[in-house]
Amino acid sequence: MFDGVHTGHRVLLGRLTRKAKEVDGESVVITFWPHPRMVLKQDADKLRFLTSPEERTKLFGQLGIDHLVLIPFSLELANLTAEEFIQQILIDKLGIHHLMVGYNHRFGKGRQHNYDEYQAFAKKYNFSISMVEAVLTDGMQTSSTDIRNHLLAGQMQEANNILGYQYTVSGRVVGGQQLGRRIGYPTANIEVEEPHKLIPPDGVYAVKVRVEGKDFGGMLNIGYRPTVNHNVDHRSLEVHIFDFNHDIYSEEVELEFIERVRDEQKFANVDELIAQLKKDEATIRAIVTGE
Repeated sequence: MFDGVHTGHRVLLGRLTRKAKEVDGESVVITFWPHPRMVLKQDADKLRFLTSPEERTKLFGQLGIDHLVLIPFSLELANLTAEEFIQQILIDKLGIHHLMVGYNHRFGKGRQHNYDEYQAFAKKYNFSISMVEAVLTDGMQTSSTDIRNHLLAGQMQEANNILGYQYTVSGRVVGGQQLGRRIGYPTANIEVEEPHKLIPPDGVYAVKVRVEGKDFGGMLNIGYRPTVNHNVDHRSLEVHIFDFNHDIYSEEVELEFIERVRDEQKFANVDELIAQLKKDEATIRAIVTGE
């Protein structure tokens, strides 16, 4: 699935692009959508993605991949054996010359074959094959699961270190209650595009906001609002964008998470809220500018 396109994936993809240049070929990444667990009904409601298909496509493009093949995952595809997948998809449709796989990757019905058997298939169907070993980050194997665990704990810097970039959430600006505008901190309410996107825990975050083709600093509040959000966790994201006063209703926005500043709090009155927001702004401006 390449969820996250993290540092481990990037080592694999870097070797792929170099191999393609060596043999004067083209680099091709194969992935699936929807997620197999959705089709196979394996706790699909518990899925939380690091990246949407659109975000993954953008990341692949940034890494210089020539072609992305997004195969619709279906029950028919799930029932193909590894050899049938190689023959019907990799050989007949794509005409591959070399197959590169990650150290723990298994494909085909039941994921029952290992790398030695893939090598035998490669010899039978006349293509070469190689495996990329595990990538370590701070001495630990890089994995999407570790990234999710860090994000769910609000540990943005640790997650970003494994990702190799700042965790990003994309969405569209929708209508809100306008409370922020009335107290001097207008916010854009973001409806996340991918319902199963992993949203970090409630609280206040330092973020970079990409809107209208430009980057701004911002302070983001994540909370719980069960009646107005289509995200499966019913989370609300409201961002105050520094030094920005444009009307961006219905615009697309990207949020890059830098650091979690504090937990979400309840205040006795509006004056206490405003005082805290001023403290948050000072703290987050310093984080965003690196001062």
